[in-house]
Amino acid sequence: MTKEEFIAAATAAARASSATSGFPPGVTVAQAAIESAWGNSGLAQAANNYFGIKARHGGEAVELPTLEYVDGAPVRIPAKFAKYASMAECFADRDRMIASLPAYQEARAAAADPEAFVCALARHWATDPGYAEKVLYLYRVHGLGRLDE
Repeated sequence: MTKEEFIAAATAAARASSATSGFPPGVTVAQAAIESAWGNSGLAQAANNYFGIKARHGGEAVELPTLEYVDGAPVRIPAKFAKYASMAECFADRDRMIASLPAYQEARAAAADPEAFVCALARHWATDPGYAEKVLYLYRVHGLGRLDE
């Protein structure tokens, strides 16, 4: 999948999930691009999982290696990830998690400000200390803020 193809598909899924959640779709697209290597990661290909969402008890899952940061150092470990029927289902689940889990209260409160939303989200979404900056870089470079207007 090319970056342009990914952006087109992810934009449709992000707009659909944002219509319910109110979260900025441009941020969703940027985050999915980072997490899924523009839709080309093994997790995206095998499980329609574009955000590295871990499996929950009873749900369909796929086990793959992942990179986590422990005490600031990258470590590759195996993990079970949620499996989705489609990109749209994955994006909707991501928004549902942000809308309902207590850890994302600060992100919910910042939803009207995409950059503050990313910073608040990153504190709990990823272990990579540079995660927010990476998402914001793609958000800016690819003009994804236009989706949030």
